[in-house]
Amino acid sequence: MKRKLETIAFILYTLLIFLLSSVPGKNIPSSVSPYSLLLHFTLYFFYGLVIFLFFRNLFFSSIFGILYGLSDEIHQYFVPGRFCDPVDFLVDSIAVLVSMAIVYGWKRLSMAKH
Repeated sequence: MKRKLETIAFILYTLLIFLLSSVPGKNIPSSVSPYSLLLHFTLYFFYGLVIFLFFRNLFFSSIFGILYGLSDEIHQYFVPGRFCDPVDFLVDSIAVLVSMAIVYGWKRLSMAKH
């Protein structure tokens, strides 16, 4: 049952990012702009955790999260009023790597206790 929940969370979170990236630029409230990088970081930080719960491998989860961030930015290039932003991709990648670093630290800490 737990594995099924991890799979559902992975699929839903991946779809959420895709759907958010599909919103045309004119439909995004201007109040979101100042917080864009924070939103990217938060979204991809938690996505990194969800990816790890699904794949259970730090290296593969990191690569997948970074590549998904890249594909997300490429996807936005084709959405009216949106564009492919290298800074967004960088923030997405850093967020995934920070989440993987926390998972790594957590795993090492829990191993040290045993």
